[in-house]
Amino acid sequence: MKIYDEITREEITDPDLTAGYVYDGYIVTGRTEEHYEVMDGTVTASRPDGLRRRVPAQDITEPCLWYHKYTEEELAAQQNVPPTWGELEAAYNEGVASVGQ
Repeated sequence: MKIYDEITREEITDPDLTAGYVYDGYIVTGRTEEHYEVMDGTVTASRPDGLRRRVPAQDITEPCLWYHKYTEEELAAQQNVPPTWGELEAAYNEGVASVGQ
């Protein structure tokens, strides 16, 4: 599956996952033309051309991965990771133990 930069939309072959992450998405690779098609069951002796309906143009897409490079704010937030419950419990127990001394 191809990987594209989410800002430049350029294909990336080896993204730096320490500086960003990838996520699922779709990319538009083309577009169909608007056209008319004969509706099934409408061709009769009195209407040999049948009834037609308009088929609107549609985007042609393919699945891909998008690469998001971390911003300065996202990198700073990763540095300030809150403590886990285990770390909080250990700090609490350490503080309670020192009160009794």
